[in-house]
Amino acid sequence: MRCSGNRGRSRLAAVLAVIMCAAAAALTGCGSPGGTVPRCADPLKLAIVAQSVNGASYVPCVGELPEGWGTSGFDPASGGTSFTLDSDRSPGRPVTVRLSARCATVGASPSPPRAPGVLSYTRLTSISPRFAGTLYDVFPGGCVSYQFDFTLGEHIALMEQFQSAVGLYPVQQLRLVLKQKLGVEISPHRRHRGARGARGARPR
Repeated sequence: MRCSGNRGRSRLAAVLAVIMCAAAAALTGCGSPGGTVPRCADPLKLAIVAQSVNGASYVPCVGELPEGWGTSGFDPASGGTSFTLDSDRSPGRPVTVRLSARCATVGASPSPPRAPGVLSYTRLTSISPRFAGTLYDVFPGGCVSYQFDFTLGEHIALMEQFQSAVGLYPVQQLRLVLKQKLGVEISPHRRHRGARGARGARPR
C-alpha cells in the first residue's frame, strides 16, 4: 500500500505517515497526515503529533466535540503542531491549539490543572467587549497553548466547551498502544525535571 500526500506537507508528517501507514495498513489503511485534526482514539495521528515535540509527556487531542463546533488546520511540523477549533457561536474567531516545547507563561495566573503532572495557567488580554487571552497547559517536555477570543457573555459556555473537547493524551500510554497493537515505536521520551514555563521559569 502506498501513502501519498499534498504538496507543502511538512517533511516530518510525510515521513511519519509512511512509517505509520506501513505498520498499520492491514488494520486501518492509509490516511493523510495533514488532513483531520488528531482524535484521542487515533494513535497513528497522535504519533505524528508526539514526534513534532520529541520528549513531550502529553499531546493534545480532540475527544467529543460539542454541538456547533468543528476542527480544521491540522499542521504538524518539526518543533510543534497546531490546529484550530471553530464554533458557530463565534464565527471567524477560532481557538488555536498549539503544542510546543515551551511557552512564555510569565505573568499568567495559575488555573486548576487539567491532568496529572500538568501546571495550567491563564493570561487574559481583554475582558470587555471581548473575552480574549491564552490558556496554557505546561508539563515535562512541552506545553499546549489555547488562544481564544470570544464575545463577552458567550464566553462562559464557549470556554467550557473547548476545554472539554480538547484532551491531553499521555505519551507514555501512546507508546504502549503503538507497540502492543501496531508494532510501531516512536522516539524515546527524554527526561525532564518537571513542568516549566519559558526558559524553565515558572510564572509567579
